[in-house]
Amino acid sequence: MKLVSKKWVAALGVVSVVAFSTQIAQAAEVALKAFAIKAKLVAGTNEVKLDKDPVTINGSLYVPVKAIGDALGQKVTWDNSSKTLTIKEYPFVANKYTWTTAPDLGSGLKEGGFSGLVHVPGDPDNVFYSLADRGPNGQITIDKSVNRTFPVQDYVPRFYKIQLDGDQIKVLETNKILLPVGAAGVVSKNRNTTGLSNVSTDEKSYDNTGKTLLPLDPDGLDLEGITYSPSDDTFWMSDEYRPSLIQIKRDGTLIGRYVPTGDKEKLKGAQTPIFDTLPAIYSKRIANRGFEGVTISPDGKFLYASIQSPMAVPDKATGEASRNLRILKMDLATKQIVGEYVYAAEDAKTFVNVAQKDVVISDLQALSTDVLLVDERDKNEGSAAQIKRVYKIDLSHATNILNQDLSSNLEGTSLDQLKEKKIITAAKSLVLDLTKLDYPFEKFEGLTVVNKNTIAITNDNDFGVGEYDANGVLKINDKQTQVWVIEVKDLW
Repeated sequence: MKLVSKKWVAALGVVSVVAFSTQIAQAAEVALKAFAIKAKLVAGTNEVKLDKDPVTINGSLYVPVKAIGDALGQKVTWDNSSKTLTIKEYPFVANKYTWTTAPDLGSGLKEGGFSGLVHVPGDPDNVFYSLADRGPNGQITIDKSVNRTFPVQDYVPRFYKIQLDGDQIKVLETNKILLPVGAAGVVSKNRNTTGLSNVSTDEKSYDNTGKTLLPLDPDGLDLEGITYSPSDDTFWMSDEYRPSLIQIKRDGTLIGRYVPTGDKEKLKGAQTPIFDTLPAIYSKRIANRGFEGVTISPDGKFLYASIQSPMAVPDKATGEASRNLRILKMDLATKQIVGEYVYAAEDAKTFVNVAQKDVVISDLQALSTDVLLVDERDKNEGSAAQIKRVYKIDLSHATNILNQDLSSNLEGTSLDQLKEKKIITAAKSLVLDLTKLDYPFEKFEGLTVVNKNTIAITNDNDFGVGEYDANGVLKINDKQTQVWVIEVKDLW
């Protein structure tokens, strides 16, 4: 079942076979003479390696199907039990997994909100880590003010070790994010962190009614991305609030929080060790649009973090109209920032019903020291979605703008002006377009790589939080938390 007729090969129109010599063999199964052909298979200008020689039977040329699939960028599989040969064009969805057993959080809500995903090298291919953000939250209008509500006030930010089994997401471990041993949070009064806002200039936190203001917590976290450091067996996470980067132990204990220069003073009373070593300008992130993606290079030397949206530089209106997103590079040996690069988001004007402010980066995945995958998406879902894409970029060819004058006015600089200044943005090549795979969710927020042909993604279902009705009662929806495993063609 590894052979294909020359008629099918000819119909493909992209593959040629050149024969050099023949050798007679006996095809005992059908009592026909088969002639093995010393040949080469050429796709375009590239020769395809053959694990077996082509043969002729009754005047027809047969070529191994796997070689044809490789030549066309398609995957060939053989199911011996059903005697079925399947040829699939990359990329394709290999499996989908759903979290159907999420524990209750109270108020009709369940755990969920997967905001990031990482596969740790050495773990089985079906085992991953994910995390949830600040907890269930909604928006209610009170006296013409749109207030952010926290229906589960005692929620503790957490991360999960999960296993994909059958069609299910199974949680192997749940680890809450904890303050250092001996510390007690100003709000929790124990080691638990909260998802509450840090300072008065953040988006304000209210109770479920939207009327009672909740206390500020200098240790509060709104976590969005997760990655693993092989050099010291720790996890790093990205936070939207400050924005900040946090390092934790495997049991969830906080090691340190890295914030923009000048923000340490704002976090008085924090029990987490604070290091204000990030560029000060990052404190000008638009509210609820801080760090989203985070990844560490496979050699463990560098961490990359991406801002979700262009920042309010010099003001919010400029940021919301800009296409210029920032990616930071940290040297993990020194914990110092050593690079800043420009990533140009897609132009919203070339799509239907897409606002530029809603074209965002939601995750990163490092393939090598400077080559990353970028999760870029819009705010639409289902058939209305325009941008749910994975791009590959190589930052070794991009301009490092760290500490340059341009960094202080990046959002107000057009792409044409960047070219005039000889600033090279991160070149993008498309790896995956989820809109072509009928992806149903808005928040494609987690991205990781298992091997050179396998990507895993996950969505943030916002804990099933819906809208408030006219009586101020929070509605719960049935949005699922899912992980999709997708086969792609040779990431490296």
